[in-house]
Amino acid sequence: MTLTPSERGVTPFQQHLRTAAEAIIRRFPDAPKPEIYALSFRIWRIDYDSRRPYVAIGYNTETQYQQSVYPEDPGEARWNYAYWLLDGFETLGNVPEDPAGSPLYVDDVKHLGLWFDDEGDEGDEGDEGDEGDEGDEGDEGDEGDEGDDASEDQYEALVNHFADTCIELARHLHSSGLLTEIFGRPLPIVVFDMDCPGWEITATRAANPPELIADFLTWQLAAIYESAPRTGEFLMRLDEEWLDYFRDMADVLVTRFGISRAEAVARINERYAAEEFEPVGEDLLGHELPEYWAHRLYFEADARGMLPSGNPDTDGDLSKWKVLPAPRRNSGAWTLTEEA
Repeated sequence: MTLTPSERGVTPFQQHLRTAAEAIIRRFPDAPKPEIYALSFRIWRIDYDSRRPYVAIGYNTETQYQQSVYPEDPGEARWNYAYWLLDGFETLGNVPEDPAGSPLYVDDVKHLGLWFDDEGDEGDEGDEGDEGDEGDEGDEGDEGDEGDDASEDQYEALVNHFADTCIELARHLHSSGLLTEIFGRPLPIVVFDMDCPGWEITATRAANPPELIADFLTWQLAAIYESAPRTGEFLMRLDEEWLDYFRDMADVLVTRFGISRAEAVARINERYAAEEFEPVGEDLLGHELPEYWAHRLYFEADARGMLPSGNPDTDGDLSKWKVLPAPRRNSGAWTLTEEA
């Protein structure tokens, strides 16, 4: 089992990202700072190579939003990164633009046993060329070329490792107070990977205090709620075993935390709407008891990304944990009335 960054402690690569990201943000031009409403972490890879990931640290502004907005759906331009400023931002990771970070990244993933060498590699870090324009990304051949020497599991492990590291970096920027110091206010960080459409919801939720991303989630989830399949009160396609599982999860939220069943179901729908599940015994979700996930729906992760497990013997006093706000009442997550 690979440990998450929060479970391993701060690695040299993580510390480099923290220091370098602060320097990048401090170098943002003064002129747009008052109108920046969100930061962006754009994750990508050189030539689709999972061993050469990077994150571009940028922002979007009210001016860019006003130039892109259209009346039918103002949230589209505000929260869909396709309409954002994306070019010209500094990058960190295993890229030529980050000569200090590249060897630290390689050391990190080698320590975890995630690194692999393809036939013909001349060195670990390589010099695949300038990260430069993303228009070149497909020129090196089929996106699946890496699979000739690396398994899909190896590729996915490296992608997930870098994604988790970027999420931890965002959490650190919040918990350190750096963003408030620089901008005079906290700002959400939208984390996305153009190769993983839809993942920005999960990533941004994990990277930010919930109050900062309420508007982001409201817009992102609206379309999902509208088109999601429904089984009983849940906005998911469920067999009988999964239906019982999620109803047990709702029972935990009601009995342990004293919330209404309508709110319990809304919290479940907000997190899992439209997701597809393998059979209970095969899906990762089903490997834990409903109590485990119920606590993750009710409490906010701490600065390290840690949460109670649902086991009273190990969780101790739950009053130290901050409660996540319930889904907005006007959202489609509410499929039951409060009397239910």
